[in-house]
Amino acid sequence: GAVEDKSGLFKVADGGTLFLDEIGDLPLNMQVKLLRAIEDKNFIPVGGSKVISSDIRIIAATNQNLYEKTLSGEFREDLFYRLNVIEIQLPSLKERKEDIPLLVNHFLSKYCNEMGKKILRVDSEAMKALMNYEWRGGVRELENVIERAVIFATDDTINISNLTDHIRSDYSAQKFPESLKDATRNFEREHIASVIKNHNYNKDEAAKALSIGLSSLYRKIEELEITTKPNDDQY
Repeated sequence: GAVEDKSGLFKVADGGTLFLDEIGDLPLNMQVKLLRAIEDKNFIPVGGSKVISSDIRIIAATNQNLYEKTLSGEFREDLFYRLNVIEIQLPSLKERKEDIPLLVNHFLSKYCNEMGKKILRVDSEAMKALMNYEWRGGVRELENVIERAVIFATDDTINISNLTDHIRSDYSAQKFPESLKDATRNFEREHIASVIKNHNYNKDEAAKALSIGLSSLYRKIEELEITTKPNDDQY
């Protein structure tokens, strides 16, 4: 156990603001302590014996319905009303799609800095896929998708191939063409891209697998605008 006073969050935030995320997941025994600290404006730090005063503003966030949790006994009613002085309902990400480009740029900058990569933009098709996605996991899901895209990006642009499988599948389903000509073109593009990838971007082997000549494969790549691995001319 702790044997000396620690500078906990309440002490560090004294005179300022303390943000408590996912407050709905706080265990009942901790809810009691939080309520006491809010009402008495003091607390005893872990490992300490001295009561310390703390004057802070609390902002709490949750994606759960706390009122329903009070009815089920999972969240203390007195703490709920103590926290619920001013309530701000933030729409889900799918209801504020205009924020997606701003968030994408923010997370892109964040993870490029962390990983030492220089990615300048997200191409138009990838951005359309991000804009059209449902985002059931909210901003956290978007952040994870951008982090993954930065990891897998091989040049200065994030494209549709850098996004997760379910986002690509969802986007493909939404843009499914009505004309047979467009449907055939899309199938041909995806099939050729898949074969090239399966052969580690070796175009000689991919052409043989597709039963076409190498020059025909290059022509298809150009006509269908197939994204291939950077510096792939070495293969």
